[in-house]
Formats: sequence, C-alpha cells, structure tokens
Amino acid sequence: MTSRIIGKINLDSYDFSTDVAFLNAVEKSPEEYDEFAFGYWKNLSLYNGSGRTDDTQYRNCDVAKPTEYMSGCPSIARMLSDNFDLSLVKMVRARNLISGLVIPHRDFVELDPNVSYFRVFIPIELNLNAYHSDESGVFQMKPGEVWFLDAAVSHAAVNFSSESRMFICLDFAFDGAFAEDEIFAASAQVASSSRDIHVLRPSLPSNTLSEMLDTFTHGIDAGAIKQQILEAAKVHFRFNVPIESCYDWLIKAALASPVASADVAERLRGMKRYLLEARGMNERFSLDSQ
Repeated sequence: MTSRIIGKINLDSYDFSTDVAFLNAVEKSPEEYDEFAFGYWKNLSLYNGSGRTDDTQYRNCDVAKPTEYMSGCPSIARMLSDNFDLSLVKMVRARNLISGLVIPHRDFVELDPNVSYFRVFIPIELNLNAYHSDESGVFQMKPGEVWFLDAAVSHAAVNFSSESRMFICLDFAFDGAFAEDEIFAASAQVASSSRDIHVLRPSLPSNTLSEMLDTFTHGIDAGAIKQQILEAAKVHFRFNVPIESCYDWLIKAALASPVASADVAERLRGMKRYLLEARGMNERFSLDSQ
C-alpha cells in the first residue's frame, strides 16, 4: 500500500496546547527504537498492551490500555475517543521530532508476517519544516489529516527546525481483510480529503553526487560514521533519489576509503540489514558495539 491521506477530522473543538506542553515536559528516556533516530526524537506510549509508560516496544495485544500519560492529555483523549474505535487499537504514541532525523527503516519486520498492520498518523501541530518520506516520495502531513503511513516499506522523517512537531500515531492490526474506515468510531465525522501530497524534488546533479561520495570516502572513519549517516540520510529529502540510497553510498565509500578501518563497511552492512531487512524481536543494534 502507498502512504496517503485516508480522511480528515475537524480539530477546531480541541485545544491541544496544554496536552502538548505536558508531553513535551515529560523527560525523554531510552526507548526501544532510539537507534533509528538522530537528534531529539521522543515516543510516549499513550495506549499499549501493559498500560505502563515505560513500555515502548510495539507488539500485538488483545486490548490496549491507557497509560498514566493520558491523564495529562484530556484533549487528545477526547479526540481519540470521538474519532477512532479504540477497541481495535494495539498501540497509541505521541511522537515528537525536533532538530532531528529518523533514518530510513522498515517496521514490523520482526512481527508475524500473516498479520495486516495499519499505522495511522494525525498531526496536531503545524510545522512546515517537518517532512515524512517513503519509497514513493517526500510529503508533509498537516493537522487534522488522517494519514495511513506504510511502515512496512522504507520510510523516514525529518524536522529541520527546533520547533515542536507533535503527532499522534495509532497502530492497528487485522488478521484478515479489512476496510480502512473500520478504524473510525461510528459517530466520527470524517471528511474526504485529496491533494497532491508529494514534494517536488530536483534530480541530484552528477557533480554533487561525486563531491558527496568523495567527502564520505575521505571522512568515513570509525569515529565519524554517525555524522556521515546523518548527512547521507538527509539527501533524499532534498533531491529525487531512492530513500535507501544513503546506505549504499556509505558502504561504497567505506570500501574505497583510505581512512576507514576494515570493519566499517561491515558495520554499515549490519545496520542496513537491521533497519531494512531482518531483525529479531527485542534485537538491538549499535554501531559502537560492532
């Protein structure tokens, strides 16, 4: 499936300012998916299988329970109950990305392949410096839009600013065929919405690519891998190149580098496998420990 807008809900009756301030004041703690991000990326569990705020890993559950964070988010709680069938939800998270990048990755690779996973995003703050992307291109989500994000394909996110960008992420899972509108509450007023979603990006000039690869080749030693990943992963937001290109560029640079140690290319291959291809439940990855 392709990431797209599946509807729009009217947010005029919800004042999220107090909720956002509460969530932003919660101290960020280590999370299951920290290796996916650079900069400030925070995921707070609002609903999950255990009801615990420190339970941050997505997994299927029979009934998702509200966590203590919901008591500080009355407007978000009302928006969720007004518009979504919470009996079907598996997890709800409040996500903020500030001056940061979530590098290209795929979700659900460690989960049951026979289950249909359906991830929905609702922005509750407008930030024109924030973007998402997947294999089809780069796009911006706007408040009130209900987005299906195809998290099973390579996708990424960025906020080029230091301003807040709060999104609510709902995860659903179905054993068989389902209709998208099943996720909405029976009384929800969901409008249709259609617009050109993809941001036009110029082609990457060949001389710019050559200069970039040369920079990576001569700078990608063991102590600079993370910075090189950050720089390479930003490129597809600005130029029309495949979202996964960053990993191939860096592996190529490491193999040709006069300064990189012999294991740098293997570390990068391991990262690409972990992020895009295969990983086990509870498996973690660190470039520092390889």
